[in-house]
Amino acid sequence: MKQILQFVPVISVLLLAGINGRSQNLIANGSFEDANLCTEFHKYCAPEAWIATSHEANYYYSDMKVAYDGYRYVGLTAGSVNKKGARNFIRTQLICGLRKGSQYNVDFYVSATNKVLDSIGIYFSPEDFLYEQRSYRDIQPVYWYVRSGAALSQPPNKWQKVHYVYTATGNEAYLTIGLFKRTDYSGVFKPDFQDEYLFLLDKVSVTPVNPNEKICTEAEQETGEIYAQDDRHERLDKTISAHLKKPPVPRPKLGLTRTPYVQHIDTLIIPDIYFVSASYELSKKSFDLLDSFAHKITGSMDSVVVKGHTDSIGNLQYNQELSQSRAVSVKQYLMTKLPSLGVPFIARGYAFLEPIASNKTSSGRKKNRRVEIFVYRRE
Repeated sequence: MKQILQFVPVISVLLLAGINGRSQNLIANGSFEDANLCTEFHKYCAPEAWIATSHEANYYYSDMKVAYDGYRYVGLTAGSVNKKGARNFIRTQLICGLRKGSQYNVDFYVSATNKVLDSIGIYFSPEDFLYEQRSYRDIQPVYWYVRSGAALSQPPNKWQKVHYVYTATGNEAYLTIGLFKRTDYSGVFKPDFQDEYLFLLDKVSVTPVNPNEKICTEAEQETGEIYAQDDRHERLDKTISAHLKKPPVPRPKLGLTRTPYVQHIDTLIIPDIYFVSASYELSKKSFDLLDSFAHKITGSMDSVVVKGHTDSIGNLQYNQELSQSRAVSVKQYLMTKLPSLGVPFIARGYAFLEPIASNKTSSGRKKNRRVEIFVYRRE
């Protein structure tokens, strides 16, 4: 439905520039700013990457004074003055599949001028909600946002943030948002648009809780394909009808987000004798040992962790400071030998809280006075 075919890859590249940034958003066009041009109506009628179930409704709006983020936002049907059970849901395909057991932040902003809206459901599904033959009354969302009394009394342009932490099953491919409430509101209020009660939606995101979980390698390709899904209005009716009569071959599962595997590959234990007595200063004989160890550290690394430990002689504060200072001394020496490694060097002091032998004997205390160096590699 676009007049300019080159529009899709340009948008996907721009979108992925944001995806590969800090947010790692796993859905496309979460703020609805990228618009789909409906040529039959000569206007931008829908947000790219999103399709509403009641596609004949006027649900896409542009007003910078109203929108929470940017210029555009979505208005969904929460009820009708004349038609019982009237609902409008909006769905999008995820860019990447979710990892089973991993947690994800689901965030969006909602606003409503009426008292009809009292809850919003978030629904993840393996199949496209557009082809769902069950009634929304038979579907159980993974989360219900319940609109509080305080929210009901807010001004019409006041947006409420919805935040939910979702634990993935590993079968998610689509996200759908809407009012899944089984019954209609019993009162009668002035409708927002024609005979419908609406609620507004903006800035939707699904992001991994684990900051090390990254966007999938197929993200750019998936984004382009999602943006290319342009069936709207009558064309969407025909697509849905054809799908229900003869479902196509199931699409391949989405590529999973990437969680780098960090492997512990080497350890060096530096005994107390490599330090000046009761001090954090490295003795000269420690230099050869550390130089030899640094020479072994090659390849792609994730981090180097240096841990200092003491025996139980003396109070905790003294031993905490000594163990931390010794760890820092070793860390700083290694950093001068490995300036090009480009990974974090972390120093931690544990005082006498992690002994490896009994502190009741001199031999045990000698073993406990140590600095440990752990090297981790990211696979």
